[in-house]
Amino acid sequence: MSTITIRRAHGLAPEEARRRVERLATKIHERFGADCRWDGDQLRIEHGSVNGCVRLTPGEIVVEATLGLGLGLFRRRAEDEIGRILDKELA
Repeated sequence: MSTITIRRAHGLAPEEARRRVERLATKIHERFGADCRWDGDQLRIEHGSVNGCVRLTPGEIVVEATLGLGLGLFRRRAEDEIGRILDKELA
């Protein structure tokens, strides 16, 4: 299994950070077919090939995911795509 960790600093108010992570979740769902649901300040991501979360903290958003064997072969591509989406949402 392969893991992804992406960290991005932000200066957003908590409500705005959550809205932007919501948009990220929508794009992850559309792009990868993953189910996303909130658990407190963490957005849980579940899919047959990936499990992870997006954590919101003051000043930082952290994406952590464990990829299944099949998706693990495309770890770099998935990491780059999620990083691009996150960068766009935080711009």
